Amino acid sequence: MPRTRRLGFAVAAVPLVAALSGCSVVAAFTPHVDPAIYDTAKEFNAANTSRIGSPSFVPDDATVIRVDYDTQTGEAIMTFTSPTLLKKDVCKLTNVAPPKPTIQDSWWPISGIPANASYSCPGGWSGFTIAQQVYAIRPATAATHK
Repeated sequence: MPRTRRLGFAVAAVPLVAALSGCSVVAAFTPHVDPAIYDTAKEFNAANTSRIGSPSFVPDDATVIRVDYDTQTGEAIMTFTSPTLLKKDVCKLTNVAPPKPTIQDSWWPISGIPANASYSCPGGWSGFTIAQQVYAIRPATAATHK
């Protein structure tokens, strides 16, 4: 059988294998990240946030709260707008750079991230601010989360 024909059969077989194996082939190539957007802190607090570490540092005046959660590693990133920035006396300012997330999203900043200042917050979260925007990351955990 000529080489070109074998390649054609191989390419044609991929959709068949994917169809027969269900979503497992597709799932293997897609990120396991669940995104969520909440309009207000009230809506966010009413949601079940225990799988992302129940971020108690989100102030009551926070709006447009975006969260991306990796269901395989437990890593999460979050952003929200707030004139208060963080709930009072919940996080501690450190002189450590925030960790770099492996989750990619268009709203995560690529510049302006403080090199030696971040907040250490409950639930394993680290946060930083740019103007009235708060960004936070919870690094991957050793356990797999569902």
